[in-house]
Amino acid sequence: MDVTEGIVVSLITAMVVGVPLFGLTLRFSLKPLVEAFIRLKEAQHGGMDVRMLRERVAHLEHVLEAHGLIDAPQPRALRSGTPEHLSAVSPLKDRERV
Repeated sequence: MDVTEGIVVSLITAMVVGVPLFGLTLRFSLKPLVEAFIRLKEAQHGGMDVRMLRERVAHLEHVLEAHGLIDAPQPRALRSGTPEHLSAVSPLKDRERV
């Protein structure tokens, strides 16, 4: 085997084995960083789950108001940047148990 052939074979072998190993190494090292970045962006923009839960709670409150189970609607003004605080108990009307 000639010196040039030996160098070419070793370079081809390094490329065939080394490039996939390098790619896997990058994938496993960057995956936690990318996932953390995605979670950060979701938290900043109020992820889809949070929006869906807010809509669901608003709908449930509307249904309770329509049935007369809530005396007065609760104020919904929230300042951005502050954590949300839920009231311990919402006032309910007394009604007969059937």
